[in-house]
Amino acid sequence: MKLLFGLGALIALTCVAWGFKLDAQVTITQPDLFWSLLVSGLSGSLLGWRVAMRNDSNPLRNLIGLVGSLVAWRVSYFPFMVLAGWKASLVEFTVWNTAGTNVVYPAFLFFMFIQHAGVGFIGAAAVASPQNASPDKGRLLWVRRLFHKPPRKLLWALAVVALPVAAMVSFSTADDFVLFNDGPNSELATPPISQPESNPYDQIIAEHDMSLPAWVLAKNAALTYPLVPESPWGSAIKGTLEKLTLARPVATTRDRVDEHYQAYMAAHPRLHNKDAK
Repeated sequence: MKLLFGLGALIALTCVAWGFKLDAQVTITQPDLFWSLLVSGLSGSLLGWRVAMRNDSNPLRNLIGLVGSLVAWRVSYFPFMVLAGWKASLVEFTVWNTAGTNVVYPAFLFFMFIQHAGVGFIGAAAVASPQNASPDKGRLLWVRRLFHKPPRKLLWALAVVALPVAAMVSFSTADDFVLFNDGPNSELATPPISQPESNPYDQIIAEHDMSLPAWVLAKNAALTYPLVPESPWGSAIKGTLEKLTLARPVATTRDRVDEHYQAYMAAHPRLHNKDAK
């Protein structure tokens, strides 16, 4: 267990260090972002799988646990990208208002890693059957016992609540039912920065008839949009996404993924403009 936690700490530190490298770049490309988010998230998911299966040597259950972790990673990929970006905007807002500088991608990649480690653990722990005895001493004993052996009712309850929502966000149209809905795209254009004016997702929900998955995607975006703080990077993200969303109100999940990349690329110069508001 100590080895796995040590490996996790090393990966987390690597994510933070790589994030500082991205912050230092004058410009950023979609492949820069894609590979960084892919590696940090997938590393977390695989680590979560190993932590969950560490006391279960059964090859079949380990394989099923790996599949569960990868399915959880696929379903949560875009929702976690958005969630990690929002958390990074909170870090940027705090650092900007206390130290007068911008820090984004160290937090962004760190949260991608941690979030996927958690969901990777959950995806595998649902089937893991440890061969060792149930813990009988130590810290947080009741929590450890709760997760030690199946049936892990709390994990299944969490999956029943979270999985359908994440699935509808990740597969909002028939075009999104592919093995993996992202990839490097050096041709993706960087749009100009726009300043935020209003919540575009509330507007497209009111003006357009949507299927349930598309509505869930838009509704989740509508709920998170006002939570992004008015910081240099955060406000650029909000305004640019607003313009891109209104220009294409009906879109696939992959379209929304690309729009987030475009917003991240557009906002990047704000990390180097000390006078930005």
